Amino acid sequence: MQIRTTARHFDLTEDLKSFAEKQIGRLGRYFDNIIDSHLILDMEKSRMTAELKVKVYGTVLSSKHRSFDMYDSVEKVIDKMETQLKKYKAKLRDKKAKKTSAIKEQMNIPEEEGKLKEWS
Repeated sequence: MQIRTTARHFDLTEDLKSFAEKQIGRLGRYFDNIIDSHLILDMEKSRMTAELKVKVYGTVLSSKHRSFDMYDSVEKVIDKMETQLKKYKAKLRDKKAKKTSAIKEQMNIPEEEGKLKEWS
């Protein structure tokens, strides 16, 4: 997974960058096929905004959070992205299950025939 970090209107410290990369690395536990992630950190007066865009196979997921602390914004945006990745993974899993059941219906294979029978 490629991780890009952009800071707007402030200088990005090494501590904040390593913290953000560590948090983004956690997303690999929830979805294996993450292609690219882009974290945009923005500061307007006292408002800190973190926006995360994650490119996965087939779509781009995005989340955004504002607070008065940049570390808090990064944590919250990662939590939102974890939720989105879990939902996306479940959606793909359901789609695959429907596809395999449709193929079995077309081939007229009853459910019992595909299972092994026990001998008495």
